[in-house]
Amino acid sequence: MEQKERQKREFILPDMDSTFRVFGAHWRTVDKDWSYPLHKHPIFEINLVLSGMQEFIVDRTRYEQKPGDLLLFRPGDRHESRVIGEEEMTYYCLHFDVDEPSFRELLCRSPRCFYPSDSELAMAIRPALDKLIELTSEESVVRTEARMHILSALFELFAVISGTLSKLNQDPAGARSSEVASQVAALLEQAVEDVELDDKDTITAIAVTLGYSTSSVNRMFTRAFGVSPRQYLSTLMLKKSKLLLMDPELTVEEISTKLGYNNIAHFSRQFKRWTGESPSRYRYRFHE
Repeated sequence: MEQKERQKREFILPDMDSTFRVFGAHWRTVDKDWSYPLHKHPIFEINLVLSGMQEFIVDRTRYEQKPGDLLLFRPGDRHESRVIGEEEMTYYCLHFDVDEPSFRELLCRSPRCFYPSDSELAMAIRPALDKLIELTSEESVVRTEARMHILSALFELFAVISGTLSKLNQDPAGARSSEVASQVAALLEQAVEDVELDDKDTITAIAVTLGYSTSSVNRMFTRAFGVSPRQYLSTLMLKKSKLLLMDPELTVEEISTKLGYNNIAHFSRQFKRWTGESPSRYRYRFHE
């Protein structure tokens, strides 16, 4: 009692469990005849021109990208590019994915993908991008210290993007849809904790709970987060699977039971479909 009386104030950081991945981050110089064909991918992309000029066509809209101009692509955005002018072009490209719901929502709700060099977002994130550009080298791949600096710059980049988009993308009309999508995300996370694994039944039950049709829930969730509820549920299950596999005290069979699978073979097939390797092989890389 005496100890409680002496304690006047306390501040505690919230528990956080988020996963992000970075793919193929690189800077590259190309000649004046270079082009990249029309394509799309299920992840986010940042593209920054450092010198020269390039033309981007994004979902049939043309953008002329000059040094310092930034493009921020969402999953599914169809885009192609080519160098314009008579000079070679140097650019920096970063592909990433993140499962933090509020951050994904900000990225997917952004009404634009092109940010000129003098825009608030381009200027805000340039310091973090410059750090990453400087760290993009063969040496940084193998040195632990350099890899930690890369992680620091990435978190700085994500924090600045989040803060800036929060100010830029005030959308009262979409607030209700966004709220529903956030509720769906929270209920999906709870379903994983409660080991309710039937994708269709789980999503249908959530829709009924919130008073919407399954198709409406799918549409609002995908618009907010860039992935379907079913894809998001798979991401949560994969994350939980990996965490459990890192516990050497649990057998793979025990883990499959904890995750709600009827048998270990079903879990093993699903894990290999997600990652390209078996649960045992994944575990071996951490406990060899």
